[in-house]
Amino acid sequence: MSEPELWDIYLSFLPLPQVVESCLEGVCKPDPRMYKLCLEQLGWQPSESIFLDDLGPNLKAAAGLGIHTIKVNDPETAVKELETLLGFPLRMAVLNVRLMRKTMEIPKDSLEKYLKDLLGPQVTGPLELLQFDHGQSNPTYYVKLANHQLVLRKKPPGTLLPSVHAVEREFRMMEALVNAGAHKPKVLHLCEESSIVANPFYLMEYCPGLINKDPSPPGLEPSQRRAIYIAMNRVLCKIHSVDLKAVGLEDCGKHGEHGAPCLLTLSMQFTPEKETRLFVGVVLTGFLCFCLGQASSVTVKQTGKLTEFMCNLAWDFPIKEGFQVFKEMLATKPLMGSHHSWSRPQSLLSTPGMRSYVTSTDSSPAHASKGALIFSPEGLPPRVRELYQQLKEFMERHVYPAELELQRHQVSAERWTPSPLVEDLKEKAKAEGLWNLFLPLETDPEKKYGAGLTNVEYAHLCEVMGTSLYAPEIFNCSAPDTGNMELLVRYGTEEQKARWLIPLLEGKARSCFAMTEPQVASSDATNIESSIREEDGFYVINGHKWWITGILDPRCQLCVFMGKTDPHAPRHQQQSMFLVPMDTPGIKIIRPLRVYGLEDAPGGHGEVLFEQVRVPKENIILGPGRGFEILLGRLGSGRIHHCMRLIGCSERVLALMKARAKSRVAFGKPLVEQGMVLADIALSRVEIEQARLLVLKAAHVMDVAGNKAAALDIAMIKMVAPSMASRVIDRAIQVFGAAGLSSDHPLAQFFVGVRVLRLADQMHQRSVAKMELKHRS
Repeated sequence: MSEPELWDIYLSFLPLPQVVESCLEGVCKPDPRMYKLCLEQLGWQPSESIFLDDLGPNLKAAAGLGIHTIKVNDPETAVKELETLLGFPLRMAVLNVRLMRKTMEIPKDSLEKYLKDLLGPQVTGPLELLQFDHGQSNPTYYVKLANHQLVLRKKPPGTLLPSVHAVEREFRMMEALVNAGAHKPKVLHLCEESSIVANPFYLMEYCPGLINKDPSPPGLEPSQRRAIYIAMNRVLCKIHSVDLKAVGLEDCGKHGEHGAPCLLTLSMQFTPEKETRLFVGVVLTGFLCFCLGQASSVTVKQTGKLTEFMCNLAWDFPIKEGFQVFKEMLATKPLMGSHHSWSRPQSLLSTPGMRSYVTSTDSSPAHASKGALIFSPEGLPPRVRELYQQLKEFMERHVYPAELELQRHQVSAERWTPSPLVEDLKEKAKAEGLWNLFLPLETDPEKKYGAGLTNVEYAHLCEVMGTSLYAPEIFNCSAPDTGNMELLVRYGTEEQKARWLIPLLEGKARSCFAMTEPQVASSDATNIESSIREEDGFYVINGHKWWITGILDPRCQLCVFMGKTDPHAPRHQQQSMFLVPMDTPGIKIIRPLRVYGLEDAPGGHGEVLFEQVRVPKENIILGPGRGFEILLGRLGSGRIHHCMRLIGCSERVLALMKARAKSRVAFGKPLVEQGMVLADIALSRVEIEQARLLVLKAAHVMDVAGNKAAALDIAMIKMVAPSMASRVIDRAIQVFGAAGLSSDHPLAQFFVGVRVLRLADQMHQRSVAKMELKHRS
């Protein structure tokens, strides 16, 4: 491979944190806003940035902001100038190396003399010495002397933990595996003296290639990735087929201590067969933990996160494949839930409304990988558990303390404008990575748009958000935006995604969904009468809609509209869906609608006329007659979201009820000693637990078998969760008395929101009964 080819590959692996595309942003050079946008998204200051271009106006605009600039007349000259600014060489035939870190420098003179004695008197010329930018346990160096290219690996400086960083053991293992034909490169020499480079070290041959720190790995064609993974498996098989006793490694370390992790790590650091020209390195999480105290790399924390990411990636694979596997299984036998016994419930957390979950008998990720239902947050994978804890802490630090101010804003003269406090909390949530958590892994398997959580994983997080009326919007996880974003991810064209999905994901825009109509029973969506006809390359919409949530919000830029394009088609093929910009002429908001006197500002619920609203043909979703298909796909995950938020709402209400019962005295004793109140608390706890289990089961079936297979479970939770929450809130209002009806507590608002969701109860009861009679008779 030539040096230019290596240079191209090196550039492709630079850790670019963000790509800003001017075509998507609508801002081009030399407009200074483009440079500011790049700096903002990259998180860099102008003085920390270097801009290369061949056009003077572009360079002048960047320099005006304080960015270092380089004019590219000749690429060779420009690279030299860039190297001068950076302070280190870029064009290296050896990849993944850098100048030695100041704390990791080793004496070149003594090493050069040692190597010449080792390699023979014919070796002449200066010594070239660079440090690899990876290697967390023991510092690793690239050494070139004459025509010899070597790798030197040594113990780190400073006080070392006992039995850790044993390069002697590494050398012994590698030598044994090389002799067994199961490992390369060849190891050459072990030096246990500390006089040469201040620590013991060993030498091995250098094998040229790349190190993919991203397990994807990015920038490669599928065929190249396949070659890497096949080579990886081949080498791992060779290593694991070695008889440890035969090669003399039986006594190398004790089980459960450093010997086994060292050998495991060694078994996963390999060079694939020569034809792939690539090197892949993987470090096991267990081994990394031993290294953190003496790690040599300044990026050790990032590498630790990368290791966790790789483990999660391995977990994602069976989850994704499981969709297909379980669909096949369901064809032959019914899906059986996996149940565990529960330990004694713990007490409430200090934060009102937050509950300490009980753990199952085995809540480890390993157990979960067997297809078990994850009952508690403790059973979630590590990455999701961390998100869950972050979310709880964010709620405690920021959301609950802000609720009173947010409630006041909702009834103020400025209520129809977004709350600045909400916008501020959104930025905080986005900065902490608590953003767009809702998109299910099945919809977004590459995690391009969201956090890549399964429905069960998100259900646990969604419960936490449900404890506050304001939380879902703060994390960009509120309806109707979540349903519309999922709709665009599933069914939108690339052009539709660029125009609408990206602003919604970034929280720069809001949206609404227009289906319900005042003249017909819209619970049966086939009844809708709004007409959509083709005319001169456009579709013309005429209709009367109401209860359109979010349409009054000044940030609402998109209306997803459902109407009839062909009244004569089969019943479920008459409807189509369109993306209608809110600034389209002909959209007239008649009035905001109140729910039990509440306006739900700033989004509200609008009654709207669509009169001769013309939208381009390319704004149709999927195509004519596919509205019902889209509607069913849009509703699946959203139903889980509503129901799990209701569990969180109920937990918050129960906590308030218990606190009130303990502090309030009536008829000579605290309410908590009154028999009826005790019964209400007991019933509420039981009903919440029952509903949670049913919702989690529905989420689990969606994950392993898909939304269609989960139809019965989804219908049941839509029956159960709103009714349960309504009863719990009603009991709490009884305990609070007149105060429960006021705005001093969130009970009244919770009750109104839950009552709205109960409108669909009878429809879902009908669905459950029909499925019961059809499939279980």
